[in-house]
This record gives sequence, C-alpha cells and structure tokens, in this order.
Amino acid sequence: MNQFAPYIAPALALVLILRRGSKPRRVKVNSLWRYPIIITVLSVSTLLGKPFPGLLPLAMFAAAIPAGAAVGWFSAQHVELTLDSATGTITSKPTAFGTALTAGAFIARFAVEYLMKGGIGSGASSPPFAIHHATTWVGAADALLLFVAARGLASAWHMWIRTRPLLEQHKAVQLETPGKS
Repeated sequence: MNQFAPYIAPALALVLILRRGSKPRRVKVNSLWRYPIIITVLSVSTLLGKPFPGLLPLAMFAAAIPAGAAVGWFSAQHVELTLDSATGTITSKPTAFGTALTAGAFIARFAVEYLMKGGIGSGASSPPFAIHHATTWVGAADALLLFVAARGLASAWHMWIRTRPLLEQHKAVQLETPGKS
C-alpha cells in the first residue's frame, strides 16, 4: 500500500480538475476560493518531504508564482459570465485551455519525477540522461505546480471582483420590482 501513497495526491487532483473543467457551472461566490485552495494545498503537499531545492529551482519558483498569478488574473477576465435575472444565479463557462493547463502541470510533475528518478519516491537508479539534469527538470515541474496554484488563486480573486457588480445589479432590479423577493 505504501508504494501507492505518492500517487494519491496527483490522482485526486486530476479527478477534481477534470470534473470541474468538463461543463459550465454555477459560480458560487461564497465558495470561489475552495477549489484554488485545494489545488494549492495539493501542490504544496507534493513539494513537502523533498530536500530543500537549490538556487535554480528557487529562481524558477520565484518566476512561476507571479507569472501564474498574472495568467490567472487575465484569463479570468475572459471567462464568460452569465446572470440569470430571474434567480440571480451566475454561471461561467470553463475554458479547455485552463483545464488542460492545470491537468498537464500535475501530469508533467509526476512524469518528470518518474523519468528522472526511476519512480516517484523510489531509490531506483536514474537513467543515464537524467543524472545531470534531474534537479533542473524536477525543479521546473515543481515550478509549474506553483504556477498553476497561483493562477487558480488569482483567477478566483478576479472572479470574485467581477461577480460583485452582477450581484449588485440583481439586487437593484429585485428592489425596484414590486412583488418579487
């Protein structure tokens, strides 16, 4: 059973990513942060228990986090939001690019570790091509996870900002229309 433990976090992340990215969904303003926080916790949990990274991976992390936040902010700007005037429900259409980027980051992270280290968490000998570049490739894959986490958090923040006027608009219409609540 212990040999499968390293696969639990990425498998759980992929299930969540693919499930949420497969259909239009209702924007629940009060729980916009739930999914990005789960992805962030899963991303950070994959980095825990590893040796402290060197200078190059730290530089990649430092570049990946603000880059992910910028991509998340600007991609949320292009998500189509629809307000149902009768119910006040806001729906959004997820983008295939965002779903693929998030799933790809988790797949890449564990594929790189598997290829470079001979398996996730294993002590197996590395293939010859991986000996000189393993730290760089694993660091880049880890940075990609942090990129996706920052993208999700910034996207949720921007969606929260964008939904406020729609909710205020719905409340104003409800107050102006007598006989509706």
